[in-house]
Amino acid sequence: MTFLTKMLKPVLKWFVHKQAKNNLPNLNEIIHAPDLKGKVEIIRDQWSVPHIYAESKEDAFFAQGYVHAQERLWQMELTRRIVSGRLSEVIGKDALEVDRIARIMGFKHLGQTDEQEASSNVLFPYLESYVKGVNYFIATCKYPPVEFKLLKVSMENWTVADCFGMARLLAMQMSQGWLHELERMGMAELFGLEKAQEIFPEYLATNPVCLNYGIETNERKADGTLEAFKGPYLRPLGGSNNWVVAADKMDTGAAALCNDPHLLINTPNIWYENHLVAPDYEVTGVSIPGVPLVLIGHNANMAWGATLTYADIQDTYIEKFVNPDGLQYHFGDRILKASVRVEKIYIKGEKAPHEEKVIQTHHGPAILNLDGTHKVTLCSRALQQNEMIFGFYELNVAENWNDFVAACEKLTVPSLNLVYADIKNNIGYYMTGEVPIRARSKGLLPNKGYDALHEWTGRVPFEAMPHVLNPTQGYYYTCNNKLVGDDYPYDLGNIWMNGYRAKRLQTLLDSKDKFGFDDFASWQLDFVSLPGASFIQLVRRLIQEKQYENLSGYLKKTVDLFLNWDCELTADSVGGAIYQVLKQELIDLIFDKNKSIRGVVPRKELPIFAVSEFFGHDVTAILRLFDNPNSVWWERSPEEILLEALKNTTEYLTNKLGSNTANWKWGRLHPMVAKHALGVKPILGEIFDTGNLPIGGDTDTLCQMAFVPGEHYGGKSLIGASYRQMIDMGDFANSKCIAPVGQSGNVQSPHYADQMERWVNGDYKTMLWTREQVEQHQRYRAELNPL
Repeated sequence: MTFLTKMLKPVLKWFVHKQAKNNLPNLNEIIHAPDLKGKVEIIRDQWSVPHIYAESKEDAFFAQGYVHAQERLWQMELTRRIVSGRLSEVIGKDALEVDRIARIMGFKHLGQTDEQEASSNVLFPYLESYVKGVNYFIATCKYPPVEFKLLKVSMENWTVADCFGMARLLAMQMSQGWLHELERMGMAELFGLEKAQEIFPEYLATNPVCLNYGIETNERKADGTLEAFKGPYLRPLGGSNNWVVAADKMDTGAAALCNDPHLLINTPNIWYENHLVAPDYEVTGVSIPGVPLVLIGHNANMAWGATLTYADIQDTYIEKFVNPDGLQYHFGDRILKASVRVEKIYIKGEKAPHEEKVIQTHHGPAILNLDGTHKVTLCSRALQQNEMIFGFYELNVAENWNDFVAACEKLTVPSLNLVYADIKNNIGYYMTGEVPIRARSKGLLPNKGYDALHEWTGRVPFEAMPHVLNPTQGYYYTCNNKLVGDDYPYDLGNIWMNGYRAKRLQTLLDSKDKFGFDDFASWQLDFVSLPGASFIQLVRRLIQEKQYENLSGYLKKTVDLFLNWDCELTADSVGGAIYQVLKQELIDLIFDKNKSIRGVVPRKELPIFAVSEFFGHDVTAILRLFDNPNSVWWERSPEEILLEALKNTTEYLTNKLGSNTANWKWGRLHPMVAKHALGVKPILGEIFDTGNLPIGGDTDTLCQMAFVPGEHYGGKSLIGASYRQMIDMGDFANSKCIAPVGQSGNVQSPHYADQMERWVNGDYKTMLWTREQVEQHQRYRAELNPL
C-alpha cells in the first residue's frame, strides 16, 4: 500500500459509509405506488427477510421487485451488465473479455427474443408487475447505492428482457458438457493424448450410483405401503447436496427435504430469501435478485431442492471455414454459410468502441479461433429456445407429484437434480434438462463439425429420464455424483463429480433407522474427508520403515501428525492442513503446475466460466497414478515424488504458520472470505468484503468448502453451501434455513453480514411460515398502497 493510498483510505472509508448510510431503505415506510391493485404488507423479521402479503399475484410480484431493488440494486445492475456485455463502459478494458463472451453468446439478444415469445404466457403479467416494482424503487430512490457513485453509473430502468437475459446467463453457467472438452484438447496438445488420457476424469467404481436402473416409481397408499407403477405421472385419483427422507424414517413421523446448493459465495450472496403470499399463491425460499419467483423452497403443498447433475448436455465443434475472413464453412460434402453480426463494445477511457464480429453456425456461436480457418463453436440448449423460467413458475404453484413432473418437463435447461417431498409424505426426484442423443458416441475432445457425423439426432425421452417416487429404501439423495448404472439405455456422459460426498452421505443415511433434524444439521456441517483417508494409506504404504528412519526429525513429525489424523477436516485440524498442502505439492510436482487438472478454465476468452468439469478430479488422478507405478507420468519413482512433496509441505507450513506444529491449522490457510465485486481493489475489499473467518472442509467433504480452482490458501471466496434448508413436511413452521453473508447489499445495513457467523458455525434460523409466526418475529413493517 503506497503512502498516498494510506492517506486516502480513511477518507474513502468515510465517503463510502456516508453514501451507503444515505441509501439505507426505510423498512417501515408507508407509500402509495402506481400499478398496484390493492394494499401490500411487507413484514420483515430480525434477519430482514420480507414476508409479502398481497391481495393479488400481480401485487405480490410488484412488491418482490421492489424489495429486490431496495436491498440488491447494485448486484442486479452488475449482473445485467455482465449479461449485456457492458462492463467495459464502467470498468475499462480489463472487462473487455467478459463483454466479448457475453456478446458472443448473445444473452441480451436471447432475453429480448424470450420476452417477445413469452407475451402470451400466463406468467408474463407477473413479470411485468415485478419489473414495475423494480422501476418504482428506481424512480423514487433519492440516493443510489454507493457502488453507483464510486463507478459513476446511472440507475437504468429494468425490463422483462433483463429478467430473461439473467435467466439465460444462469442456465449457461449451470450447464455442463463443453468446458472439459476444451481443457482436454489443451492438455492433449501439451502432454500428448495418450499421456493426458491417463488423468482425465473417471468416476470411482467404489463410489455410489444414485439409480442403478434409472427409474423407480411407487405409489404411497393410504396405509403407508408402496405399490409399484409405471411413471412418470401418478395415475389420476377421480432431486450440491440434497436428500429426501420418508416419513417412516423420521422421528417426526413426516417426510423431510434438505438441500444445500454449492456455489461461489460472494458479498452479497447470490440468493435473496423471501416469502410471498397472495390468493392461490404462497411460497417461501430463495430467489435471485433481478428475477421473480422462488427458485428453491416450498409452497403450501410441496417442497423442492436442486443440485447440478453434471450430465453431459453440451458439445463443442471444430468448424472448418473456406477462408479465414469468410462465412462459408464445410459440413460434410456441403458448404454452408454462417450468419454474422457486429457488436460495438464501448470502453471507458477509449475513444473508439471495440467491434466484435460474432459468427454463428448451425451448431452455435464461434467462441474460439484456433487458427485462420478453424473455429470452435458451442452447441447448447441454454442458447436455444427454452421454457426455464416458466418451469420454475410451475414449481412455485405445484400441488402434487404430477404438477411437479409437469414443471420438470418444462425445465429443458439447465440439467438439475430436483428432489421432491409433499404434505402427503411422498418423496421423489426427477432429472431435468434435455439430454441430446448423438449420431455417434461422444468423444473426449471437440467434435469435427466439418465431417457432419456428430450431429444431435434427438433427445432422451422425458419419461425415460432418471426419476424416482417413494423409493423402497426410504430415502434418495444426490451430490453431483453418477446418476445411473452402466446398463441405463442412454448416454448421460461421464463428467460426474468424484462421488466422495455421495459415499459419505450414503454411509450416514444407512447408519440408523430413524433420523431427526439435528442429524441433518450435523451432516450439512460434516467435514469427514474420505480421500484424506486414502492419502494416509498412500503415505503409510510408501514410507516404509527403512525410509522413515532416514527422515529428518522435523519431517518425521510431519509424517506422524498426518498418519495420526482422524480425517476430520475441521478448521482446527493439523493433519487436515498437512493433507491439503501435500495434495497441492503433489499436483505441482507431477503435473508441472498445470491448471486444467485442478478444474481451472485458463482460457482468457472465457472469463465468466471459472470452473470446468475437471473440478475435484485432481485427487482421484493422483491416487490412480500412485496405484500404477508404471505410469508414463512418473519421471522419477513415486516414492521420490512423495518424499519431496512431504518435504515441500513441511517447508511451506513452517514458513507460512511457524515452526510450532500446533499452529498448523487448516482454518488458518482456509478462511471464509466473501468477496465483493469491488474487492478486486484491496482498498475497497477492506470496506466491502465480509467474513475472513476460519472454516473447515474442501471439495470432497459433505460440507463442501472448496477454493476456486487455481486460487490457493486464503483471501479468496470459496465454493460452498450458498443456502441451507431443512423442510419438515409435517410442520412447515418447524423448517430451518441459513444463508451466508446477509440479506442486504448495503455495507451500512445491520443485515449486510449478520448471518455469516451463524452459517460458519452451522447454526440455523427458523423458516417462518404462518402469519402468527411472522407477526411474532416482526422487526420492520411497511405498506404499499395503490394511488
